[in-house]
Amino acid sequence: MNTSSLAYHQGELQVALDAAHPHRLVPEPGAARAILDIGCGAGQTIVALNATARSIGVDVDVEALRFGATGALGARVRGAAAMGERLPFIDGAFDYVYSRVALPYMDIPSAVAEMHRVLRPGGRLWLALHPLAIPAEQFRRGNLKGKVYAACTIANGAWFHLTGRTLHLGPVCESIQTERGMRLALVRAGFRQVEFRRTATHFIVTAER
Repeated sequence: MNTSSLAYHQGELQVALDAAHPHRLVPEPGAARAILDIGCGAGQTIVALNATARSIGVDVDVEALRFGATGALGARVRGAAAMGERLPFIDGAFDYVYSRVALPYMDIPSAVAEMHRVLRPGGRLWLALHPLAIPAEQFRRGNLKGKVYAACTIANGAWFHLTGRTLHLGPVCESIQTERGMRLALVRAGFRQVEFRRTATHFIVTAER
């Protein structure tokens, strides 16, 4: 792993460990016994939670998973290389599933359907998501390529807001999320008790299977 990636993962862990940090996004699994982190990176959040439960993460970044498995962040993280849209677990394997700002880069309906599948009945879901401000800032400050990408992300988000579904706009799958769009997608997947709250930089969605 290169120096910049190492510094990124270590920095993310420090933020997760600092309860007073304004950018801290850490779920609260409570008494959950089997926990899944989707888009776990090197497992910073798993390490920060320090849970006694069985915790495992999935990510598409194999290098980050290998780094987490070494224990370099303070504990050995159990991880699997997988996409959120195709989770390699049996039905009902977990009683708590969370994802920190990884869902915006996925096909959201497929991903939340998989999250529903691997949760046991009564299991809880926690998601941290992007607000509109992030791609809007990318559009404002980016070069031409960055502006086109941000515009596609915003357009995909508008479609998601109306339908609860995402489009593949060329190489772009990223979208922004709204409460309306997330409620549509989650209820369609079978979730209930969908709730929202805002932080200074993101918004949090919780739901129950």
